[in-house]
Amino acid sequence: MDLFRNIYQKKIKNHFLLFCTCSFVAIAYEGTSLSADLSQENLEQVNDRLNRLEKKVEDIDECYVRVKDVQKDVEMIKRSMKESAAVKESQPVVSKRLETRLEKLEESVQDLTGRAALMDTAEEIRKVTEYVCPNGHGFETMSKDGKCSICGLNLKERTHFKKFKFARRESISDKISTALEEEFKKRILVGASGTGVFQQILNNDEGRHSSAEGSLDLLFIGKPLTYMTFFVDLEAIGGNGPDEFIGSLSGLNDDSGSFQDSDGVDRVSVREAWLQTELLKQHVRLVIGKIDLTNYFDSNDVANDETTQFITSAFVNNRTLEVPENGPGVASFYDTRRGLFFGLGLQSADNTGLDIVDKLYGIGEVGMRSRYLFGLEGTYRLWAKINGGRNDNTGLGMSIDQHLSAKLIAFARYGINETDGADVKSAWSTGLELRHPFSSRVNDSTAFAFGHTESVVGDEEQIAEVYYKFAFNDHFAITPLFQAVFDPVGLEDSDVVTLAGVRTQIEF
Repeated sequence: MDLFRNIYQKKIKNHFLLFCTCSFVAIAYEGTSLSADLSQENLEQVNDRLNRLEKKVEDIDECYVRVKDVQKDVEMIKRSMKESAAVKESQPVVSKRLETRLEKLEESVQDLTGRAALMDTAEEIRKVTEYVCPNGHGFETMSKDGKCSICGLNLKERTHFKKFKFARRESISDKISTALEEEFKKRILVGASGTGVFQQILNNDEGRHSSAEGSLDLLFIGKPLTYMTFFVDLEAIGGNGPDEFIGSLSGLNDDSGSFQDSDGVDRVSVREAWLQTELLKQHVRLVIGKIDLTNYFDSNDVANDETTQFITSAFVNNRTLEVPENGPGVASFYDTRRGLFFGLGLQSADNTGLDIVDKLYGIGEVGMRSRYLFGLEGTYRLWAKINGGRNDNTGLGMSIDQHLSAKLIAFARYGINETDGADVKSAWSTGLELRHPFSSRVNDSTAFAFGHTESVVGDEEQIAEVYYKFAFNDHFAITPLFQAVFDPVGLEDSDVVTLAGVRTQIEF
């Protein structure tokens, strides 16, 4: 019996671990990937998860069979023990030990069966009939004498409806497949984003100028194949921001840059149009078309989007990158899924489509995600670039973002260029972001940043920005902001120029 106990306890332990693991996967997966509207990122990963879950579902079905076999064995052994006890009354102590062990084994089997049943449950409204006395004592069946066994009063039949949870034998893979089929019907997804910025120069010897700028983006995403994405971004911009009056190295509005012609007619530009595919079990990602390299390199979790984070160009990307305007190019990435990732990008120096392999801009990046510092998530990137359009100018840089707590995140950037062919010799920036600073404003965020930029001719400029973003919902936000430029290169007679502004962002 010891041998039997060891064998079956080992089986029960393995089955229990398997069920717990599968339960965790199922619950986590249903909380993220089975929502009414799958996000783009979840859709790209769901097939890989589906393959793993189908294997686990097969293991679960096999475990159900094994649980029933164990129950049968337990009943058989108990019957054998009773028969043996009638013959071997001289061994009461041994029989008692065996009985105790079998009771524990039976309890474990029942617990395992219960956990398995709860793994994939559903709710159903059912009609229930019960028998109740005037004192409220209820019973599932009518007693023989028609009276309550507790107080002795007459029982009356009562019918009502009740919600039940029960085990549903529909496999998780079936539900995932259904969700995929529904999502895949949406071949084209359309999004829109509108940004408006008003900035007022507060102290300028030449006058307190104000500026308004707005941009509109129409986004189209298509899925021609499971692991392939087609993306188009149509953009229109009006207004050049306060840089027309100040002329700084840092760039005071990275969203500006009017597409308006000299005759005053607004134009729409194809900002990006590319095809992306994933290979080698989604470890490799390849993007080709008209691309923006700053979307893939020198990224940062705190300072990388002028429409939702810092608006100053020196904080959106490192000024030493000097990436050409969006044009024909290719970018490839390899993610080990163990914290280490690599990227390589090539882009034509202009957008004419002529001689696209001449004077290429190339950039490579290696990055690492870790929890080495404070046990919190951090990402560290190191990049190197060569600009064929500017006398093969080379440069190096890094970008870091690190959680200091669940809400507080720090960032830092640094870059340096060769002086030949470059406009910016070196640049650095650093800052902090505090997310959902108040319990009543869980989607808000506030941030501060300071940076320094030095040109190849020796001009130096510092800039600071602080903002508070009021996020009313997922579609609308208003962001008051304040900027201060120290020793602006465009204003020799001014030591400090300050600006106040407000940004509105609408996104669907």
